[in-house]
Amino acid sequence: MIKNDDMAIATLILGIVALILCFIPIINFIGLLFSIIGISLGIKTKIRFHESGTIMKGDSLTTSGIVLSIMGIIVFIIVITIMGVFTASL
Repeated sequence: MIKNDDMAIATLILGIVALILCFIPIINFIGLLFSIIGISLGIKTKIRFHESGTIMKGDSLTTSGIVLSIMGIIVFIIVITIMGVFTASL
């Protein structure tokens, strides 16, 4: 039985946690940090998959983790913008 790559699973978990944390206004900077780590780990994993030459299981998990991490950064920017607009209107 072929199991998924551990770094691919870690990328997916980082992407999920980053996206969730970026919605919470007080701790969304931690989500941004997780997003950056998830993207860098995902890119390293994709490069390792590409250079290995063999078929490795977990490529789709890595892609999903990278996409979720990018979505986390977008949500972070939106939440910070909304917080800034709300603060400026007070």
